[in-house]
Amino acid sequence: MNAASHIWAGEETETPWRFRLQEMAWRDLVDALKHDDLPFVGLWCDGTDVHALFLPDGQPLAATLALEDGRYPALSPARDISCLYERRIYDLYGAEGMWATDVRPLLDHDVWSSSMPLAEHPGAGGGQKGLIHFQPAEHMHQEGDMADGWGPATGGMEPPLHVALALREGRIRATETVTGYAHRGMELRWRNSRVEDACKLSARVAAGQSVAQQVAFCLAVEDACKEQVGPEIRLLRVALLELERIYHHLFLLADMARLAGARLVASGCMALRERMIQEAAPITGSRLLMDVCVPGGLSLRQATQMGDMCARLCEVAARDYPALLALWQEYPGLSMQLAGMGKVTADLLERVGLDGPTARAAGWDCDGRRMMPGYEGIWRFTSGRQDGTVEDRAMLLLEEVGESLRMLDEVASRIGLTAGGSVQLSMQDGEGTGMVEGPWGGILYWVRLRDGRVEQVFTRTPSSAALLTFEAILPGHQPDDVALLARSLDINAAALDR
Repeated sequence: MNAASHIWAGEETETPWRFRLQEMAWRDLVDALKHDDLPFVGLWCDGTDVHALFLPDGQPLAATLALEDGRYPALSPARDISCLYERRIYDLYGAEGMWATDVRPLLDHDVWSSSMPLAEHPGAGGGQKGLIHFQPAEHMHQEGDMADGWGPATGGMEPPLHVALALREGRIRATETVTGYAHRGMELRWRNSRVEDACKLSARVAAGQSVAQQVAFCLAVEDACKEQVGPEIRLLRVALLELERIYHHLFLLADMARLAGARLVASGCMALRERMIQEAAPITGSRLLMDVCVPGGLSLRQATQMGDMCARLCEVAARDYPALLALWQEYPGLSMQLAGMGKVTADLLERVGLDGPTARAAGWDCDGRRMMPGYEGIWRFTSGRQDGTVEDRAMLLLEEVGESLRMLDEVASRIGLTAGGSVQLSMQDGEGTGMVEGPWGGILYWVRLRDGRVEQVFTRTPSSAALLTFEAILPGHQPDDVALLARSLDINAAALDR
């Protein structure tokens, strides 16, 4: 039996694509996953059960297992990325993944007022006061001399995580990351919240990805309610998603150029981004596109002006984008500096399950827009990058900016005609999923509705896989390269910690 068959053989639940397994069947599933390429999305807990979500042929398929004495067989022996979910579950619920490959704390470093805060009976708080003291694993000492590392509070712009470095002859030999500094308790804040409040929270999971997070959440709620929005709403959401992609990519490119010493290029990226923001903000009602989407529709200041806005944005970019592309390609030494850095291999991508621009820059065809409602006839695959280096990622981002502008131009005449309208949702009990291709890869929400409220939310972002990729590519580089490599992978500690 393949892995999916083990799930389908389980007991049916009220959700057609979720099946309840007994412990031995769950163990059989883990064994099957060691030899099966069933796409893994994530693992989460609700205090009583653990749930594993997969995505065969783009459709959700979930397995549920009841906790027994607070324990369950871990998935990490079969899926490396699962270790981060298992560590998170233990820190929040105290549920232990048996035979897990990594049992280090992910969020709780003995500074919380209570341990296992989401468990039925939370534990005592830790005794650690002040700053977290990092204790490196034994293999770090074996690989080289320990350095102070990078982050989380040096006064720079690095994300809030600590990267410990083992060095030999000035080169990185091994790394370990410590996260949890950006934890905001999102799971508890989502629990039993009003739908509108949960939607606002979703926009605050990760800066620069607000639209993608909210659209994915809204799609999940609409799926749970068995409703679909109309074609103009779908196109308006496409326009907002592509506008956010442009903002995100230009900001990331500016940071990469600055860290590579190309400040003129960084200025060009930020100047184009700011001109587009100033043009769009009066129409959308938000400079950073916060709170522009609601379940069943949109929340825009002037929705009927969206088509004209897209046309004006394309006119602005027609003057500035070609010059920016030429500047990046011709800036002295920039391409040469980035060409040999941070190579991501196909084996690594397969092991950690990373998608998005990082994977596309390494030759993978993994753009979720081909399956998203609203993109029919608009999206097209254009990437020809293969080597997976920092330069490939940068050039792919520049190319995607151009593609997003083309899509905005294509939808300009088809949106804003009636402001899209909205769908009145009947908040019936149920579960739904929603998927979006965000600026840095696939974002998926699972939402359970109960009594007109959001009972629980699980979200999958690229942040977990990006962190494992970051740790894997650092060896062989110099410590001064860490910041640039982190930006080239868009390491987002806030999305990881939540």
